[in-house]
Parts: sequence; C-alpha cells; structure tokens
Amino acid sequence: YCGLLFRHEGWPLCIHEKIVVQLASIDWRILKPGDFYLQVVPYLKKSPRIVLKCLAKDNHNVEEVVIPEVSYTSIFTLEWLSTINGERMGIALENCLLTTDDKIFRVPWDKVVKPEFINKPKTPQLSEALVNGVCTSPVLQENLKSDLE
Repeated sequence: YCGLLFRHEGWPLCIHEKIVVQLASIDWRILKPGDFYLQVVPYLKKSPRIVLKCLAKDNHNVEEVVIPEVSYTSIFTLEWLSTINGERMGIALENCLLTTDDKIFRVPWDKVVKPEFINKPKTPQLSEALVNGVCTSPVLQENLKSDLE
C-alpha cells in the first residue's frame, strides 16, 4: 500500500472503532456456524500467539486454531482464510467477529481484508521503491495536506 493513507489508521488490528484482533475471548454462545474471530493469547514464556477461534462441530464448544508465526504476514488476505477452510472439516468460515465496547459485529472476511484509503490508489512512480514490503520513497507534505483536507 505504498504511498496511500489508510482511512482507519489502525488497520488491520482495528477498523475505526471496531477491534479485529481481540485481546480477550468472546462469549462462545455468540458464535454461529461460519463465524470466527482472531485473538492474541499468551504462550508459555514466549511471545504471544494469534489463534483463530470458531464454533466446534458440536456447536457447544470453541475450536482454537493456532496460527503459525510464518503466516502472520498473510493473515489479512482472502487466500489465508481459503487455506484455513481447506484444512478444516465442516462449514466454511466466512464472517469475522469485530467488537467495540458494547457491540459485536459479524463482518464478511472479504470486507475486513480490503482496507479503505483516504486518497485514491495511484501508480507508483519510478522513483518509489519497495524494500521488504515497505515503501522507501518519502511522502510529500503537500500530498498529505491535500488528502487530509
């Protein structure tokens, strides 16, 4: 997303006031078949892990899928969820639960993984470069001002 400003600067961890990656469990009774959520959980004395939580086949328990650290960079893609669904039996996961202080939102994954931008996407200039997925060209102050206005 080189040279673009996110409409919701917290993406992908949150979308405006809606939290995408949870720090606490969501009541399992809210989960419906096809729903899931992402949660950061402690892991022994190592770095925390991200787990995907969804309704188990018995519809009365929560299934936890530990996300391997090597796939963290691809979590927010349609392909990632497709891979998860390919490894599971039963109903395909499609809706991610997002939370605010007092509400839970059931959002299709394809809406979560497509961030909104303040400015229109533009073709990178020849002078712009990506190094390890990071834009190395400076963003001009006048571009920022016009985008924010």
